[in-house]
Amino acid sequence: MRYVSTRGTAPELGFSDVLLSGLASDGGLYVPTEWPALPAAGDDYSTTATSIMATYIGGDISAEVLEAIVRDAYATFRHLEVAPLVQIEDDLWIQELFHGPTLAFKDLALQVVGRLFDHVLAERSDRVTIVGATSGD
Repeated sequence: MRYVSTRGTAPELGFSDVLLSGLASDGGLYVPTEWPALPAAGDDYSTTATSIMATYIGGDISAEVLEAIVRDAYATFRHLEVAPLVQIEDDLWIQELFHGPTLAFKDLALQVVGRLFDHVLAERSDRVTIVGATSGD
């Protein structure tokens, strides 16, 4: 999968380079050059997440490695379904996004992203320091 900047002047990059660069060099956001169809619903959360991520990662990370990254990321969650969909009333459902290690919805993405960074940086024999902060939401 290739990515282009929303401002149009930064070079086109693959997933791993976009992951490590954050914003495009022209100040834009990287977006995919194509929007493929996503897999149908029906699998568990981890399998669905892996399928969707694989679509946008392309060949940068093998399917086996990606499966392991996602499995390890969600193994720390306190609920087997990771983000269960709970019925409140006959026509009212809510998805619980607080079962991660920090009890925040951000765990759903950031537990995976940290491991993606680890993998890509290890492949490149590189290191990075990340300073994080929360908005308090």
